[in-house]
Amino acid sequence: MRSQSPFFKVTLAAILLSCFARIASAQQPASPQALVTLSEPVPATLYPEVICARCIVPEWDRGYLVHLEFDTDPARVTMYDRTGKKVLEARVVPQNAAKVSLIATGATHAGGILAAGGGIMTDGSSHRFIARTDSAGRTVQSADTGRFTTRHVCEASDGTVWVLGYDLDIHDLPDADKNVLRHYSFEKGLLGTFVSLDSISKSPDAYSAIASPIKSYLRCGKDRVLVYLAPAAQYIELDASTEKLTRWSVDMSSVVGSNTRGFAVTDEGRIFLAFANDPDPNGERKHGLYELKATPGSSIASLTAVDGTATAFDSDKNVPDGTFLRLWGADGNSLVVSRKGDDWGLSWTKVLAASTALE
Repeated sequence: MRSQSPFFKVTLAAILLSCFARIASAQQPASPQALVTLSEPVPATLYPEVICARCIVPEWDRGYLVHLEFDTDPARVTMYDRTGKKVLEARVVPQNAAKVSLIATGATHAGGILAAGGGIMTDGSSHRFIARTDSAGRTVQSADTGRFTTRHVCEASDGTVWVLGYDLDIHDLPDADKNVLRHYSFEKGLLGTFVSLDSISKSPDAYSAIASPIKSYLRCGKDRVLVYLAPAAQYIELDASTEKLTRWSVDMSSVVGSNTRGFAVTDEGRIFLAFANDPDPNGERKHGLYELKATPGSSIASLTAVDGTATAFDSDKNVPDGTFLRLWGADGNSLVVSRKGDDWGLSWTKVLAASTALE
């Protein structure tokens, strides 16, 4: 087990904001946008052992950074709080499992670990499962998901679990369930399945977008389940009480690029996405943060740029300090973000209300 030495990188928030805004305003791509602005970020907390260029992307969920220790033990998960302190470390192993490999992780409302993966049981059979621990790290519940492989997992307010993934037999068996969103109870098992893969894309490899942690996203809000599918530019909401599904196509016309760098839903229900582009023929790269607005009755969702976050730079040169790199998630009504100059740290910031859009 690796040791964690949490510490703060103490930086004056005003200086950070001034630098960030100055760089962005000088290099911001010209595109119509509303002025949605960031509040001053608090100093960054460093997680050098968790966040690195080659590490598996951790999840920020319910006040914790949840990290799958895949390089040392594919069944081990660690949780860190906002100060960088490791608060929980546990192996998530269902009963009678001899060997386990986890794929997706999250946090429970009670401060435990939520995980999904597959394992070889003591009788030699293989199973895919979801499981959760208590706040002490003991695996207390699990449920078999059959041939369904889970890629994203979150816990609803009623303790049930929503997962995004796909059936491994989707191309081989005509009667395989093609729905990619599932609802489970640890007590009752499978409660329902939603969102056909065919409704997202007719491409034979459409499932690969669901499998990627940077191309699909799942969040459990207070009263709804939210999904963003990057390759199809689709945003989906499901009402947790009525199971009514609503889908929007996302207008990407004013976005810096289509490569997604994070998805977050605040406690008050605001939705944010971060994007970047591949270098253009001139070697220019762009990064930015946007607020998503999905209006009932409309089939198109809009993206509003957060002022001061859209940055353009030469990919052959050093990334300018202050460049918005990743959106990790939401912590209450604050966004958890990483920017160039924060090392491998996280910062907390709020997005203020939009003003009049620029012409």
